[in-house]
Amino acid sequence: MQDSIKVSLSRDLGLIDITLLGIAAMIGAGIFALIGIASGIAGPAILLAFLLNGIIATLTGLSYAELGSAVPEAGGSYVWVKEALGDFAGFLAGWCSWSANSIACALYAVTFGAFLSEAIVRMMGVPLPQSLVAKVSSVAIVTFLTYVNYIGVKESGRVGGIVTALKVAILLTFSAFGIYKTLIRPNWVQAFTPFMPNGFAGVLAAMGLTYIAFEGYEIIVQSGEEVKNPEKNIPKAIILSLWIVVTIYLLVAFASLGAIQTNVPSWKYLGKLAEFGLIRIANQIMPFGSILILIGGLVSTVSAMNATIYSSSRMAFAMGRDAFLPRIFSRIHRKNRTPYYAIFFSYIIVVFLSVAPIEVVATAADIMYLTIFMLVNFVVIVLRYRRPDLKRAFKAPLIPYLPLIAISMQILIGYFLIREIKQGSIVFGAAFLWILVGCIVYFAYSEKKKVEKLEEIAKTVYEEMPIREVKFRILVPIANPGYADKLIRLASLIAKERNGGIILLNVVTIPDQTPPSGAMRYVENAKDFLSKLIKSMEVPAGGVIKIGHSTSEAILNTVEEMKPNLIIMGWRGRTFRKDFVLGSTIDPVLLRAKCDVAVVRFEPTWSEIKRILISTAGGPHAVLAAELARDLAKQTNASVTLLYVGKSEEERKRAEKAFKETLEPLEGIKVDTKFLIDRNVVDRIAEESENYDIVLIGATNQPFLKNFLLGVFPEKVVTRTRKTVVMTRRWVKLIRTFK
Repeated sequence: MQDSIKVSLSRDLGLIDITLLGIAAMIGAGIFALIGIASGIAGPAILLAFLLNGIIATLTGLSYAELGSAVPEAGGSYVWVKEALGDFAGFLAGWCSWSANSIACALYAVTFGAFLSEAIVRMMGVPLPQSLVAKVSSVAIVTFLTYVNYIGVKESGRVGGIVTALKVAILLTFSAFGIYKTLIRPNWVQAFTPFMPNGFAGVLAAMGLTYIAFEGYEIIVQSGEEVKNPEKNIPKAIILSLWIVVTIYLLVAFASLGAIQTNVPSWKYLGKLAEFGLIRIANQIMPFGSILILIGGLVSTVSAMNATIYSSSRMAFAMGRDAFLPRIFSRIHRKNRTPYYAIFFSYIIVVFLSVAPIEVVATAADIMYLTIFMLVNFVVIVLRYRRPDLKRAFKAPLIPYLPLIAISMQILIGYFLIREIKQGSIVFGAAFLWILVGCIVYFAYSEKKKVEKLEEIAKTVYEEMPIREVKFRILVPIANPGYADKLIRLASLIAKERNGGIILLNVVTIPDQTPPSGAMRYVENAKDFLSKLIKSMEVPAGGVIKIGHSTSEAILNTVEEMKPNLIIMGWRGRTFRKDFVLGSTIDPVLLRAKCDVAVVRFEPTWSEIKRILISTAGGPHAVLAAELARDLAKQTNASVTLLYVGKSEEERKRAEKAFKETLEPLEGIKVDTKFLIDRNVVDRIAEESENYDIVLIGATNQPFLKNFLLGVFPEKVVTRTRKTVVMTRRWVKLIRTFK
């Protein structure tokens, strides 16, 4: 009865609620502090910069919406990248996300310091150096809000709503006065002429500098479990909030450029005022303008700082919990129940940057966010091809074209941001150095700790290993006695040909809440099972029994310990799980195992190997298929046929190239090649396979990148034939890079 009760968050947020949430996250320090600097870079074309940024942010927002519905776990980009590209890429995404949130917090702190110094020094007349007041104020507010996060005090939803309403009201009032004053001037068009004084390069640089002002839509996705009708409301809220914000930015920019009267072009004047631009022109535009803009800026930055200190520390906490960062990051304060070490280390980064010039901090934040957004856009393409069966409440349109356009534009604006902004190359160098430090942390610490964590997850309780000195080792995970004999027979043929040995692995799985000691009573049966299999084998063999909560993690742990050259796994048929392609055990092994993998779906009556078919399109996976076919053919004296099915005669040259590449491992064996033309490639391969005893499938006939995205082999062929099929995945450098 208890298992039938589902626990979930109450879905009580409507479209308006989450749209306001997105608006609150996006209207922050960016518009108050960066509009002056950006106007000085782009001129009146700052209007175009905001418009184009809105379009690019919308494309990325749609990717966030799809990933949030397909992989609905806390952690956002960190979790998605790790799911799609492996641990190393996931670590870098988390590393960049941690730093991006921390740098964004520093930007808000710098803005707060600048605004408060304006109030104290210029408005109140206190005789102190304004730069000193700004820096001290920045450090003080960060220190105070860090303490607030340490003791666990959070901003209430009601206060957050009031803050959002206040800053939107101030900006709209400013815009209304400014647009009115602009349009009553007979020559107001001259304020926008020339429209693009620094060319399109200036527009792109301004886009890069202000892109941080559009990054708040992730919070909408993260609230998905509490949203009514999320598959419709989340993408609507992303688009609505983005374009409401874009509209407000355009109105503020138009009012700022058109309403003020100066001896120099208004965009140059705003550029010289830099982060003080809105404050110092506001009195020209409306009564008490400077005070109102000052209040709006201070309130916005305090709210944004509180949120980013929270989010950056939680990212560091999550990485510490996953053993990517030292465990100290995951410690929780006993009384306050907050990750106090993660908060402290995030605070160090924020304080260090909060005394830097605002332009430098904004550039650093934008570089990190652009990196994360590019990864997210890439991941939505990867998972669409690799994990087509994932349940997606929302699907972004025109995949892969729209994400690729977004990635291209983000690279472009990042390049011009670095090129055009003062000290941009230095900031880029620092960002690159930070990422390099992350790589060192991963390979020197995180990867080793990940292995230790796997060992905690999967405990070895029995080991019989007389084959350690064998150069070629095959790991064969077994569970079902009926399947074990076939797997062992296939593995033995390969081991004999290579003078290798076999490691049998049996995993005793237990529920998460059960300690390993609770499964010891099952170990004796597993020992008897393995011992009988080992005695029946004609090649050197050993066995391992592990107790763990996850079969896939136990297999990966064994790979790290035993360093096998090849894994041979059985597959009983299509999984009923919609979030996995081949299964919850096989998928993680295919994506993460640091050795070659072969997955076998056996024909029920399979007994002999006389005719072998290799479906090839070239590439490393097909070469592995050919190597295994060679071993089987030499042991059984079987014939081998290479098959390439193309959609037209134009593919014959590709077929010849694929045949040449795949034939190399088959030297010394008589091989036939067959090129066929059929519009339905999958069905034709399946039809041809009926004439053979075993079929080996490697890479597909796709370009290298798309072949990687499609996963390690075409699972569709397997489901259309009754014959024994071996699906191969080679451990290649591209995959190793992502792991």
